[in-house]
Amino acid sequence: MTTLAVGCGDAVENTPGTGGGGGTGGQGGSSSSMSSSSSSSGTGGGEVSCPSMEGTVLAVKQLYFGEGNSGEWKKVGYNLDNKVSTGSSDDVCQPNAGGSPQTAFPDGDEGIDNSFGKNLLPTILSLYPMWVKDINNGIMNGNFTALVKLMCLPPSGDVPQFTTKLFGATKLAMAPKWDGTDKWPVEPGHLSDPMDPESSSITFPNSSVIGATFDAGKNGTFILSVPIKTASKSTSIKLTLYSAQMKMTLADDRKSATAGMIGGVLNTEEFVAEIKKVGDLLGLCGNPLFDNLVTQVRQASDIMDDGTQDPGKTCNGISMGLGFEMVEAQRGDVGPANPVGTACP
Repeated sequence: MTTLAVGCGDAVENTPGTGGGGGTGGQGGSSSSMSSSSSSSGTGGGEVSCPSMEGTVLAVKQLYFGEGNSGEWKKVGYNLDNKVSTGSSDDVCQPNAGGSPQTAFPDGDEGIDNSFGKNLLPTILSLYPMWVKDINNGIMNGNFTALVKLMCLPPSGDVPQFTTKLFGATKLAMAPKWDGTDKWPVEPGHLSDPMDPESSSITFPNSSVIGATFDAGKNGTFILSVPIKTASKSTSIKLTLYSAQMKMTLADDRKSATAGMIGGVLNTEEFVAEIKKVGDLLGLCGNPLFDNLVTQVRQASDIMDDGTQDPGKTCNGISMGLGFEMVEAQRGDVGPANPVGTACP
């Protein structure tokens, strides 16, 4: 039995098991960072400047993964490939690692792509039932969050284009108050200048607010970074979502948001490489059970990593959806970097 502490939170016992029909993975833990780099294929135009560098900062207060036994995953994410696929669809990519089309391809509601929620989340929860609760406990205890800064966003009115910055945030000195005064340290991994907490290299120049709806634009690249540790070792799991979208509903005062949703595609082999960090951390390298879980991760591939489908190619991406809520906060100074760690071969 190996004791695993996820992020900066409480330790949990992780015993390799045999349950679940999917793989293992995800950004599980009580410490995480979320970031994004924008794509030029959004709504057009260059980055909108904000000379004053002022902006409303919002922090993630709650994350939702679509867990449950009644198909909750079907409502989390987006229809990334603009298709409504079934297990018999002939216009999708080929299954990975001997997987079944009936496992990988049936979409969620109205074509929502979320193979992570459908195929991998149940296995995570079979091995670690408190995973989702521990993640959100980590947020509530001030161990991590993700920040967005809406640059020069006015207090009212539609804004067809402006720039949003994203930051990963590390541990607060105390539990957050969620009243707008929490000043979260910034994880330096995605700063262009690691000494300057404002220098996020992760921006969405094609963000917009129409009515109450914030839209970051299409084809972004989000990064979720999760420090985890045992009593003697530590690592950081980085999940990169390509071809991603993010929306949320702003409150009237634009100081909180509900109904947040992120959807994107994990590159399968990048995700496997991150999973192998967990295997090394837990001493499972070469364990047949762990090797089987890695195979199941590959078999969850349901899309190309650019968000398209190609019947002539093997699927190299795993679609994922994630819900969230945000409240007003402050961006603090640069905090400690996430650990790098090692991985199974």
